Amino acid sequence: MRFASGLLRHPTTILAALGLLLMLPSFLFGPGASHSYLYNYMWTGHFGEQMAAGHLYERWLPRSFEGMGSPTFYFYPPLAYWLSGGLAAMGLSVLQAINVAALLLLVASGMTMHRWLASRGTHPLLGAALYMLAPYHLHDFYVRGALAEFAAFIWLPLIALGIARLPSRGGIALLALSYGALILTHLPVATLTGLFLIAPLMLHRIWQDRSTLVPGLIAGILAFALAAFYLLPAATLQAHMSTALLWTGKYHAANWSIWREDFVLFPCIALGLGLLAWPGRSIWSGIAIVTALASINLIPFLWQIDLLDKTQFPWRALGIVEFATVTALMTYRPRPVLLAGVGMLLLFPYLVSGAITRANLRLPIDYARLDRIVPDAPEYLPAGFDIARVDRYDRSTDLRPWRALPRGDRIVVTRPGPVTMGHAAFPIWRVTHNGQPVPSHGPLIHFDARPGIYRIERVRLWQESVGTAISLAAVLMLALLLWRRPISHLSKFPAYSPSPAMVNRPILGWLARSQNSGGEL
Repeated sequence: MRFASGLLRHPTTILAALGLLLMLPSFLFGPGASHSYLYNYMWTGHFGEQMAAGHLYERWLPRSFEGMGSPTFYFYPPLAYWLSGGLAAMGLSVLQAINVAALLLLVASGMTMHRWLASRGTHPLLGAALYMLAPYHLHDFYVRGALAEFAAFIWLPLIALGIARLPSRGGIALLALSYGALILTHLPVATLTGLFLIAPLMLHRIWQDRSTLVPGLIAGILAFALAAFYLLPAATLQAHMSTALLWTGKYHAANWSIWREDFVLFPCIALGLGLLAWPGRSIWSGIAIVTALASINLIPFLWQIDLLDKTQFPWRALGIVEFATVTALMTYRPRPVLLAGVGMLLLFPYLVSGAITRANLRLPIDYARLDRIVPDAPEYLPAGFDIARVDRYDRSTDLRPWRALPRGDRIVVTRPGPVTMGHAAFPIWRVTHNGQPVPSHGPLIHFDARPGIYRIERVRLWQESVGTAISLAAVLMLALLLWRRPISHLSKFPAYSPSPAMVNRPILGWLARSQNSGGEL
């Protein structure tokens, strides 16, 4: 009993052990041939190389597409690959870095869920373990290989905790930081979270306390401002990539339905989680059930809304369903009959995901070939590229016609005429001759030349400069928000403070306290 009681006092140890157990197959056999394994491998390797060279955030991938280059991280959020790439830069192999990053992300999601449930006093250790064990949580890494989406699970409990603590300064800061981090982790999940989690929770908080409206708006503005260094370039430069490949066929959310044979797992997960949440009869039950229906496209016309259809897959919302369901489940004692029925229903996706994972882990992968051709997501091909050369099934790109073109950032021209470089065009590149700019065109850099030396030089875009300035301003505002002291000397006594919301002044105070300083959700 003493041993068990001691363990309960150290939930991090238990959650770390659970995470290691869940990640053991990947550590023993490698991450495997998941849906996105090559992107995890390529992007972790890229960030590892660049971070080891002293470049924290290199958005251009020079080796992608057989050396043509790609603007991948002008559009894809960097946070998950900062972690895996940073581990690679510290000396781990790329595969080891992916595994360790996934372990850290899984355990971190359990810890944030524990913190959220502890603030509510509702079985935090059990709920955190269930969150880590949830079917879509594990499917996301082992089958889909969606490392960034896997990282998104961390931020949902912190977003809810921030909303619960409004209108306090700590609540504003926590909501801004956690939602800003989610934007920097996975943009489609951030979009879905805004609709299915933040919107209902904020409406509920405003209904409880109208004074939370303005602080909530401030937190939202700060969240977008914090992510502006990534978000502004991503939002304004899409015309320079092959965006048509992002939202066609199965990559269009409205095209998924329960009648698709490759969609069969997700209705079982959605139904099982919805049944578990229902007896809670709370806002969490409502969020879980509505989002579960949306995740399997059972709410008419929802995924035809302009912004939502850009999220590609409706079942990405299942992460929100799992979070809301576990939160609801921890507030009541489910009947054994319900647990047995849901257990039988969820057994199917666990078994199928396990079988797919077993096959993926055994499938040989030619990493030497990946290092040689460096494939990347075809949507990051330059605008105007012949997308007929992209395979519609495995999304590989046939680049054979351009393999003989000169690569690199310098070329010596010996005779006048048109020149085409094996270098993808993007606004950050400028062709110069004797220090003077030369007009060029895409999709591969093409220009008219006279004899001489021509260089392809990098320029900084206004979107990068303005976005960085906005993010730095947001950091400064957060610092002022958290550290500003009230003028009155009486403010040290909470009962007499002219600003009661300032009592949670320390930035890390939420880690040390278990009570909820805002309203209950």
